[in-house]
Amino acid sequence: MPSLVRLYIKTSFVYFIAGFLLLALMALDGWLHIGRWFGVAYISQLHLLVVGWITQLAIGVAYWMFPRFLKTHNPRPRGSDTLAWAVYLCLNAGLVLRLAAEPFHLMTGQSWLAALVALSGVLQAAAAVGFGLLIWARIRPLE
Repeated sequence: MPSLVRLYIKTSFVYFIAGFLLLALMALDGWLHIGRWFGVAYISQLHLLVVGWITQLAIGVAYWMFPRFLKTHNPRPRGSDTLAWAVYLCLNAGLVLRLAAEPFHLMTGQSWLAALVALSGVLQAAAAVGFGLLIWARIRPLE
């Protein structure tokens, strides 16, 4: 398994654990009133699981398992490593930025926080487009 694939998959499991730990803290907050942040973090928590865990795991496995390019002695049988790294960085930067900014935006309504949430969406959209570009040519009929 290529090292970048392992990084995608291991990172997805970090988000899996973080998402469920945040869920547990949110449940405790309903009882202990730990902090206002936990009351508005539900969307970010869901995002951790859907984008951080499930989507990132799917991207990593697809990058690894989809049919490789068949040219003999191809040094890049999975396509551009640079693009795969860019997808990884954009996806994770967008996810972390959203987790950091969105709950505070929901609490305060500050426009600069809304801009950070929008930027997080742009980064994640760029990751989606990059992944599409990376995988599209590898989707082909059976030979």
